[in-house]
Amino acid sequence: KKYDDFAVCLNEKGAKMYGADWCTHCQEQKKMFGGSFKYVDYVDCDFNKDECSEKKVEGYPTWVINETDYRGVQSMQRLAYLSGCELPA
Repeated sequence: KKYDDFAVCLNEKGAKMYGADWCTHCQEQKKMFGGSFKYVDYVDCDFNKDECSEKKVEGYPTWVINETDYRGVQSMQRLAYLSGCELPA
């Protein structure tokens, strides 16, 4: 799939997406990855309340990359820039 390597790279760099299944913006973000989303380190805050409150996640989605929070849907280009992972051509 197109974004498999990119999603695996994000995961290897420790990037995490915090969200919830009912969140429409999270669904929008997942759609960008298509089937490759399964490789993204995704934390569902409905089932991991402790981790999400510990990380002070206040809105969905929230990406944590290099110990920095990025709130809202992030473009693939921005995720690539923040993580140093290469987007497929």
